[in-house]
Amino acid sequence: MTIRLVAVLAAATALEPVARRTILKTVPAAAALAAPALAAEDALKKTSCFEVIPDSSLALKPKLTPINPDQAIRGLKAAKALYLGEHHNSLRDHLLQADILTALRRSEPRRPMAVGLEAVQRRFQPVLDDYLRGTIDLTQLEQQTEWSTRWTWPFANYVPVFEAARLHNFELLALNADSEDLGVVEMSGLAGLPNATLAKYIPDRRVFADFTNTTAFREYIAYVVAPSYRSHKEMGILRQTISGQQLKEDMPFKNFYSGRMLWDNSMANKAAEWTRKNPSGLLVSIVGADHVKFGGGVPNRYAYAAGLELDKVRTVILNPSAVDTAGPQLETLRADAPVPLTLQIRFAAAAGDGGIPVIGGDAVVDVAAAARVKQVRPGSRVLPFSDVLWLSAEDA
Repeated sequence: MTIRLVAVLAAATALEPVARRTILKTVPAAAALAAPALAAEDALKKTSCFEVIPDSSLALKPKLTPINPDQAIRGLKAAKALYLGEHHNSLRDHLLQADILTALRRSEPRRPMAVGLEAVQRRFQPVLDDYLRGTIDLTQLEQQTEWSTRWTWPFANYVPVFEAARLHNFELLALNADSEDLGVVEMSGLAGLPNATLAKYIPDRRVFADFTNTTAFREYIAYVVAPSYRSHKEMGILRQTISGQQLKEDMPFKNFYSGRMLWDNSMANKAAEWTRKNPSGLLVSIVGADHVKFGGGVPNRYAYAAGLELDKVRTVILNPSAVDTAGPQLETLRADAPVPLTLQIRFAAAAGDGGIPVIGGDAVVDVAAAARVKQVRPGSRVLPFSDVLWLSAEDA
């Protein structure tokens, strides 16, 4: 069943103060807000958008405000980057991405724009260029990016994105780390890479260290990355690296975490490089929802690396589900369980807010440090799930 979001939750659910997260319940589609009945020829007008309004007050009650899809597109005129958090196996997500690309180009016909792709590793940038020039077709694009072994999610689902990018004059940008390098990190940690190779992905180690050395980031790791590691371990898939090396025992968390850092930093720094070369441009990055949510992944790293304020970077989670915000509950999530969405993670304590202690730190220092490295907007003590939640039309 399609899940729709309730815009006004105060009357629907009584929210208790909870640790590092504030939960928003969801309800079946029949009880939810519907997208306005507008012209059928514009696919986006049948979708639903909700802006996430975080809350750092003692109440810790974030909310969702419905916004018109056209309004969401217009709001990007001042932005430098848009991150569309996808579910890799979801055709609905990829069709929605293609519609958003079309609307963006219609809104700003002459602006330099690019589509950044997590699905394509850096070494295959020339293949993307060949596709845009028309010297290879989609079949050759799939083959020459080694899609079936390096990404594995169905290529056919991404075809609408590739076609929209070429039709509407977007550049295509390969964002991801090469499997050969990621495999080394999963075996030996970041120290296993030669300095010259590491510098491709992490050109400024001070920026890297600053970003990871905050209480906000430690809370993000505890809520997002650590549960993912435990889930991978429970599924028995940590005995092999991404490049196929067999391990005698489960990959240690340190190497799993280091691989994630290489992955995220590769995407963030490649995107920042494009923005520096195209200061008037808009980069639309198509990456997994896990790399977008709660500010610890790619978008906020990109903002810090590119020297941008967060109001220049917009994040969207497409068709969110319970898994996206399950956090420490991920391993025990059941198909028949109530479906919650977590709209923010609290990382700085305040007397009287009813939350359990966060992972060390001092609230005043923590808030300032997180804002300095662009993990949050100034004064915020919560990590929002995303700026916007964007849901496909019911019949998509």
